Amino acid sequence: MELPPTICAIRGAICVQEDVPELIETAAATLYREVLALNSLQEEEVAYLLITQTSDLKSRNPATGLRKAGYCGSTPLFCMQELEIDGMLEKVIRMLVVVNHPIQQTVPVFMQGAEVLRPEYAHPSM
Repeated sequence: MELPPTICAIRGAICVQEDVPELIETAAATLYREVLALNSLQEEEVAYLLITQTSDLKSRNPATGLRKAGYCGSTPLFCMQELEIDGMLEKVIRMLVVVNHPIQQTVPVFMQGAEVLRPEYAHPSM
C-alpha cells in the first residue's frame, strides 16, 4: 500500500503600518520571502498559500503584492479576512505556506510588530 504524500505547513505574520496599497504589497512580499529563505525553500516546493488579513486592511489584497513582486506565478493562493476578535492585533497579514514534502524543523516567521502574537517565534524586523 502506498502512503499518501507528506506535506508541511509554515506559519508567518507581519504587521502593516497603515492601510496603504504599497505597504500591504511590500509586507506580503517581505513575509513570503523570509519564510522561503529561513526554511531554505524554493518557490517550486510550495503547494499553495493561505493568506489572511485583518479587516482594517482593505486597500489591497496581499496576493496582488506577491504577484507584483514576481512571486507565486503558478502557486495557488487563497485569501481570507481574519476573524474579528475583541482585542485582536490590528493591521496584520498572516500566511500559511504549505509545501509538498516534510521538513524536519520549520522556522515560523513573525516580524515587524507581529512578534507579540507568538514571541517564541519572533524574527528581527528588517
